[in-house]
Amino acid sequence: MPRIHLVSNLAGVNALGDHLRAAGLGPTSARSADALLVLIDRPLDHVEQELLDRARQTVPVLLAGPTMRALPPGSPLIEASGFIPGRTTAPYDLRLTVGPQGGAVMARSADFRPRESWIIPDKIADDVERLLLVRHEMGEHPVCTWRPSTGLGILTLGTGPAVLADPAYQRLVGRWLRHCLGVLDAAPARVGLLGTPDITGTHHSAVDATEGLELAALCDGGAGRLPAHAAGRPPRRVDDPDDLVNDPDLGVVIVATPTHTRLEWAGRALEAGKHVVVHAPLCLSTPDADQLAELAEARSLVLAVYPEGRDDPGYRAVRAAVHRGAVGEPLRLDAHRGGFRRPAGTWHDDERISGGQLHDRGSACVDQILALVDEPVEWVSASTVKRVWHHVSNADHSRLLLRFASGAEAQVTVSDLTVARRPRFEVLGSTGSLILDGAFRDGGAFRDGGAFRDGEGKLVPRLGRHAGRRSEVEAEAEILEAEAGSLVLITHDGVRSHIPLAPTSGSTFHRDLADCLVSGWPLSGYGVQTARPVVAVLEAAVRSAAAGGAQVAAL
Repeated sequence: MPRIHLVSNLAGVNALGDHLRAAGLGPTSARSADALLVLIDRPLDHVEQELLDRARQTVPVLLAGPTMRALPPGSPLIEASGFIPGRTTAPYDLRLTVGPQGGAVMARSADFRPRESWIIPDKIADDVERLLLVRHEMGEHPVCTWRPSTGLGILTLGTGPAVLADPAYQRLVGRWLRHCLGVLDAAPARVGLLGTPDITGTHHSAVDATEGLELAALCDGGAGRLPAHAAGRPPRRVDDPDDLVNDPDLGVVIVATPTHTRLEWAGRALEAGKHVVVHAPLCLSTPDADQLAELAEARSLVLAVYPEGRDDPGYRAVRAAVHRGAVGEPLRLDAHRGGFRRPAGTWHDDERISGGQLHDRGSACVDQILALVDEPVEWVSASTVKRVWHHVSNADHSRLLLRFASGAEAQVTVSDLTVARRPRFEVLGSTGSLILDGAFRDGGAFRDGGAFRDGEGKLVPRLGRHAGRRSEVEAEAEILEAEAGSLVLITHDGVRSHIPLAPTSGSTFHRDLADCLVSGWPLSGYGVQTARPVVAVLEAAVRSAAAGGAQVAAL
């Protein structure tokens, strides 16, 4: 893997350097570097200028962020780049598009929307590769270039700390470096998908839509017909799971089997030399999680956990608001899943197979809460209720309480008895509250005991014999409709703000997985070190519920 030398005086550049180092690109010393990356917001001093002059004779030189703006007019670097700078725009949200030679640079970067100022070029030399473009004032202008004849590249994005700290920007810089050094991605990773149809469909469509992944084999116990969304060459049907995990043609196995079998099939796939993805929750106990982690580490294989719920637009909006301090310090978090429904009686409703109601439908909430509160969990308390749905073994209603070392608390409720409308997610902070609408989708079907969609698709409250006057009902309907597609922020001064939910563009996890397997980027945030605390909390919840709600440590 080639390595770069980083020259910068920017305060936020360490995050970029750490990312490139984790990806195997350096940084390293100037003498041993394969390329020079420069991010400077002032004129080059004589030492830096001498370094660049020497480097240009042997290795590519890439000028990023504010560097081009800091160069004096007539600089030989400007002439060598073939990029003659014009005026600089004010900062605004940019929509990047792929240039004629930029397919590899922009691969799997659909979600990157930086808020930046950039340089509109006055002139671009004919032999300059236009990698990334921005449409502006009825024209398309390059913001990222490479000139092979002189070995000099320009990226005019990355002038502020927010963009420098964005992992999407860091990965974009890495891909630009790889392009300029002639480093190509590996062939698409061939994926085998093992599980039940109700879960495999999520991965089937995501793999189909992700460049760098190819669904080659499918074992889901279904008939010969493939899902309607499958595109291109259909995957090969496999009847025996053993045949799939031992298929030498596969590099990755996604395990989306019933929860109590994930340890077995993930272990078998790792033993067969496959990289493994497990649909969350990873397994039912922390010793099982540790066993899989040791197996993957001993064989130098990827073991990742697909975190259902992180791409949810509502949660992403909550996370962004919490991280920017919209409610101050988070003190209490509440997540609710469910409605009033008769369980279907599938394996999801069987306690022995699914691990219980909290394992099956609450694990995503636990994962989300642990990502929002960066503190150790002191203890867990849980309780379950069984009163109505006696045809299944899972509880009718489950409650999980987490206490963090900081004093913050969180509660997860999963219920098949809830009739009244409940917020899907709520954060109480030291300066305000966030409320994610109570009209939500649980398992793909709209459920809300207190509201429904009418024939025109409008959200209206259910009317019982104790309903209020029509005007009150209509007012409540307006509030429901206004808040159903947004996050509500209420501050202590009584100001109520609606934060729109941005749509997602594909699965972030599957894009990051492809980056790991075909480009060598680190797959951070999806490993056992992130999934194990979720397993520990759920395991402690089972013990607590069995002990009547006793406080149990999550180890």
